Amino acid sequence: MAKAKTARPKARTQRRDEHMGMQARARMATHATFAEMLQEQREVLRILKLPSWLKFLLPYQRRDQASLSPEEQQRFLCALNLLIASGTYGKLVDVHAEMHMQHTSDRLLPWHRIFLLQLEQAIRALHPDVSIPYWDWTKSSEQSVPAWLASILPTVVTPTRTLTVVRAPGSTSSLAMIASNVPSIMATTTFGSFASPMNGVHGSVHIWVGGSMSDPATAAADPIFWMHHANLDRLWWQWYNSSQGNHQNPPLVGMDAVMDPWSYTEPDTRDIAALGYTYA
Repeated sequence: MAKAKTARPKARTQRRDEHMGMQARARMATHATFAEMLQEQREVLRILKLPSWLKFLLPYQRRDQASLSPEEQQRFLCALNLLIASGTYGKLVDVHAEMHMQHTSDRLLPWHRIFLLQLEQAIRALHPDVSIPYWDWTKSSEQSVPAWLASILPTVVTPTRTLTVVRAPGSTSSLAMIASNVPSIMATTTFGSFASPMNGVHGSVHIWVGGSMSDPATAAADPIFWMHHANLDRLWWQWYNSSQGNHQNPPLVGMDAVMDPWSYTEPDTRDIAALGYTYA
């Protein structure tokens, strides 16, 4: 009888282990990319000799687009092309076209922080070494459409329409004038006095690029949209950690603090390292 009692728990343990193994295999089978499958193989990752970016280290870095090598540029564009082809990119374009009150002063920065994260997570599921670069239009050397993006005008199929990206950029001097507002904005000492004028700079850069970027309904179809917002996110992070910003947060409460259509709330946006990235 003692043996029979011992056997039952052992059998249950074996069945449980088999079930857990089946669950893991099922998760791997449903993953869309090899990167996601490799992430599931944690034990394998510990013993294989792999480049550091295949170790899926967090947090990863968002870098200035001007610092990317030609290979890094191509891997970013490759990921975008795959996401455009799969429809993932088009779905995000339509989300931005919807009314989420994402262009009011207090919600602009936290909402777009989560919006960028949606694309970035999709990119890194394809290319774990690729993140969204930022376009630092505060630098005189970057006050034009980046040369490697100038001819990148994709046709994006969304769930509701087909868009072909167009641009009509303004002069370098005009963008320099817009950017000249940033130092005084960075010197402000309350969230409201920072966010409101930064929102104005944000919109002015959209208008400067022109074409698809000039309308919220189409702006996210342009790859430069993501780099523009990554730069705004970077500037916000710099201000937040400065003595002027002093870790002040948007005064959002209730439903205003929910970054719909996702479940993230404003407090979830406060630490970018916790979201998985930093700025180089």
